[in-house]
Amino acid sequence: MSTRAARIAELRGWPPRTLGSVGRGIRILCAVHRPGERIRASTIAQLTHTAVPASHVLEVFEDLEIFLDDRPDALDAWCTEHLAFLAPDIRAELDTWVKILRHGTPRRGPRAQATIGTYLRNILPFLTEYAAKYTTLRQVTRDDITNWLAHRPYRAHDASALRSLFRTLKAERLVFANPMRGVNGGKPATTIPTSLTTDEVEFVAQAARQDPALRVVVALAGIHALPARRIRSMLLEEADLPGRRLDPEGLDRPLDDYTAEAITDYLAHRHRRWPNSTNPHLLISRNTATTTAAVGTFWMDRLVKELPVGVDRLRQDRILEEALANGADPLHLAHVFSLGTRTSLRYTSAVATSAAEQGPPTP
Repeated sequence: MSTRAARIAELRGWPPRTLGSVGRGIRILCAVHRPGERIRASTIAQLTHTAVPASHVLEVFEDLEIFLDDRPDALDAWCTEHLAFLAPDIRAELDTWVKILRHGTPRRGPRAQATIGTYLRNILPFLTEYAAKYTTLRQVTRDDITNWLAHRPYRAHDASALRSLFRTLKAERLVFANPMRGVNGGKPATTIPTSLTTDEVEFVAQAARQDPALRVVVALAGIHALPARRIRSMLLEEADLPGRRLDPEGLDRPLDDYTAEAITDYLAHRHRRWPNSTNPHLLISRNTATTTAAVGTFWMDRLVKELPVGVDRLRQDRILEEALANGADPLHLAHVFSLGTRTSLRYTSAVATSAAEQGPPTP
């Protein structure tokens, strides 16, 4: 086991102190288990209380025959906690819906767990309000839904979740009729993209000069218009500094001087702080340096929290700048930034609206 830990430590770039802590955790586990007894993931998780990096110890034991993964599924745990009040038939109907969302069908692919969680949170108020009235979702009427949606602040999102639920139940023949048929939940409210002010640009530029990681984020969002998700998941191999190319998820675009310099400075900073890290992602943190995981949304939010604008506003400003420079051509925006049709039109409409408000130039 120590040999396996040392091999993983070399692969992941664990410092000697981390490897020593992992070794201590392995010895603790061996001391409290009989030879051949399976070691549970929940037991390994308790090592956190002994200042042992449980996630690293878990990686050592994964894929071994003596390892038993008894970690609870986060979605199942949420359902158990929040849906326990429902009648048995309603709970069974919901479980069928969730199962199909998670695993898909021959005609429909599986949905992301975050999407499923959003759907469940959207319909939970409806289920809570009508729980005493129904014993099965076959009893839900169109009037019940329209009356409930009429008072919802985010009606379009709630209607979308209910539509998914009842469409699936109808396809599975668990309801006789789809009560969402013909119900118009409206469209989600769309925000109008706006450019950054001169003061905001100066503040962001000044802050970026003080933090190598922030400078990379500002460059990737403000020059290449990458969303936060792509920035967090960007791999080292996708930044080709010698070839002056940037290739996040196959976009393949030229690498400008500012971004190249920002990435070069950050890589030097990264090597000084985590010289042994083998994490394949460009941006890493103290928690991910000895793993292969990407930095999380919390890390990104904390990085930009002192800025007057977020990553999305930086991205919007860059796309608007491109729209202004190229005659608000939606096809051009779609090609340059890999945007969908509706998103491209949203930016070109914002440019057209701004031009109309300013009026014709004075002679």
